[in-house]
Amino acid sequence: MKLFSRKEFIELLEWVFVLYVAFHMSVYGAAKYIQFGDINQYTQPLNSYKGMQLMWAFYAYSKAFAVIVGVFEILGSILLVFPKTRILGGFILTSILINIILQDTFYGVHLGALADAVLYQILILIIFYWHRNQILLAFSNLKLTNRLILKNHFFKYIITGVLIFIGLYYIPKIIISIFNFFNT
Repeated sequence: MKLFSRKEFIELLEWVFVLYVAFHMSVYGAAKYIQFGDINQYTQPLNSYKGMQLMWAFYAYSKAFAVIVGVFEILGSILLVFPKTRILGGFILTSILINIILQDTFYGVHLGALADAVLYQILILIIFYWHRNQILLAFSNLKLTNRLILKNHFFKYIITGVLIFIGLYYIPKIIISIFNFFNT
């Protein structure tokens, strides 16, 4: 007698992967505000720092940037936990993890941190593989939607696009306000 069917085992494994990645990425996200310290602790000339120290000085310079990255790590983790938003959460975390993997590689961050980031990304890729049909369907629906936009609702979408474009004008102002808030 089997303890689990293949499908049940994969579902259990998926939940283990999801909770493992979501927990660790949430912890990293929550720690972003204090993780990199204060820029004033970096008093040596820049060319005297090793790669990891230089990268940490970069993050310490802008608390707002580090906090925004942390917010997206937490957001991606939360979305990953819920089955209906799991794929979106995986894509958000993938964009962050690829950046982390590249920075860890090129700035000489401890191999343990790099190994963790690679592991989290591999687990997300496995989850994507298990949901590959849903992902492919979503992308094929995007193509269909684009054809419908061009045929039926061209002017409606042009007006909406213009309004979004005007709205984007204010985003840099909001980002500057957030930046000023964390750097005062």
